[in-house]
Amino acid sequence: MRLRVDPNSGVPLGVQIARQVRLAIAAGRLAVGERLPTARDLAAELGVNFHTVRKAYQQLETDGLLLVARGRGTSVAPGARTMRAADLRSLVREHVERLAEDVAGVEVDPDRLRELVDVEMRRALRGGSSAGSGRGSE
Repeated sequence: MRLRVDPNSGVPLGVQIARQVRLAIAAGRLAVGERLPTARDLAAELGVNFHTVRKAYQQLETDGLLLVARGRGTSVAPGARTMRAADLRSLVREHVERLAEDVAGVEVDPDRLRELVDVEMRRALRGGSSAGSGRGSE
């Protein structure tokens, strides 16, 4: 599992971690029963406080997505692969708002922006990387 956090995003680090784990489960990148890194290991990898990761794991356990067993580790709970429509809508809204903030004040044709978002979404959903994606022609 590969996560990344952005301490400058304005979104609390624990929320970022929980969101990414939730999405990894919903997308099938984390399978039911799969073990996650310990909170200490993930905290060290991300450069965040252990308690931040622990709280994210606890929230995901409360939501029924993880099983946290002291001494046995943390794993994806059975039946955890669903994402509620409200969660998906919230996630999309957050990303669209962030994009709008990022391009605010820049002369951007809304139709061109929608086209770019569509192209990048198709690329991302195919699992492609941004390297060599023809960005130089834009």
